[in-house]
Formats: sequence, C-alpha cells, structure tokens
Amino acid sequence: MTPTAFAFFDFDDTLAKGDSIFPFLLYCIKRGYAPKIQLFKAAAGFLRWKIQPSSGRAVKEWTLSFIKGRTVEEMDELSRDFFRDVQQKAFFEDAAPELFRLRELGAKIVIVSASSDLYMKVLPEFLPIDVVISTTCAVADGKYTGKIGKNCKGEEKVRRINAWLKERGLTIDKEHSAGYGDSPSDAPMLLLTASPNLVNPKRKLVKAIPDGRVLRWR
Repeated sequence: MTPTAFAFFDFDDTLAKGDSIFPFLLYCIKRGYAPKIQLFKAAAGFLRWKIQPSSGRAVKEWTLSFIKGRTVEEMDELSRDFFRDVQQKAFFEDAAPELFRLRELGAKIVIVSASSDLYMKVLPEFLPIDVVISTTCAVADGKYTGKIGKNCKGEEKVRRINAWLKERGLTIDKEHSAGYGDSPSDAPMLLLTASPNLVNPKRKLVKAIPDGRVLRWR
C-alpha cells in the first residue's frame, strides 16, 4: 500500500491556548452537570500530578468522575456546546489556516492529545480535522463508567498512532508528513515525520529537537 502523508497535531497549547480540561470542568459546573466540589478534586489531582507526573490517568479520573452514569449522547451535546461557547475562542488564529493549507496539500490531519475523548471527539465539527486520537473514557451500555484509559502522552502517542495505522493497513510517508507540538512530551510523535514543527515551544522541546521549525502562533 502507498504510504500516506499525515499531519500529526497535539491540541492543548498547540492548536489552542492553555489546557482544555479545566475550562471544560468549569463549563460543566456552570451548566449543572458537575458539582462545585469537583473543583477540589481537580485541584488535588493537579497537585498529585505535579509531584508524580506519571499519575496523569488517575488525575483525569478524579477530575472527570462526575461523568459516571452520564449517557454518551448527553455528553456529546454538552461537548459541542463547550466548543461553541468557550473553547473555539481559545484556538490560535494561525491554526486553522495551517490546517487548511495541509489539507490542500493532501495530508490527512490527525489530532493526538492527552485530553479526554469525552469532548475531543467532537473537535472535527469545529476544525478541518480527519481523526482524533486521545485519552479514552470507558463506556458501557451507552453510559460512561468513570474509568479512563492510559494517558495519551509521550511515547503513548506513538503507540496509539501505530495501533491506529495497523488497524487500517496504513503506513506513514515520513518525507511528506509533518508534526506539530509544544511540549517535550510531543517529541516522539513529531519525530515520526521529516518536518517537526515546534509551536510556541517549551525550552525542553527545542533542546530535544534543535533542528525543528519554530512557529510563533498567535
């Protein structure tokens, strides 16, 4: 099979300013889907993550524990409202033009994010994106169980990409593919391509990929 040109993007601080999970939680509280005490759970989770960075999955479970028992349909609709009302305002101005440019070049655009698929899965309704790969929230009988899968971050991004490719019998055309990220944890994904792009990068990412193209997005 002919290799495919891809553009792999991180989301938080790459396509949109800041982290998305806290604004989503605040929106859920505002709409009455989560109790205010959820903020304390999120704060406790953040402190745990700062002390133990490997605890990302558990922290997300604490923060999003209110979704247990909620139906997929109601959360999908709430997620659409979240993007319409809040999150699309955080998109970098330079992001959409770059996505459209890559699509015109024939690249398949894939978002690979540690953020939850609870809301990330509706992103293609707001940006020209083909696929979203993100941290998964377990579902049983059409309802969320409150359990969350392995954090889609660092090397896990590469494993998730490779699994997705294998399921579809696809391979990466490395020479004509590009990667976009802001954090050193994005480096393994960016190096799947011949064109790593460092979006408003953290110093450790520049150090990890010194020959990457630095983009200063607004």
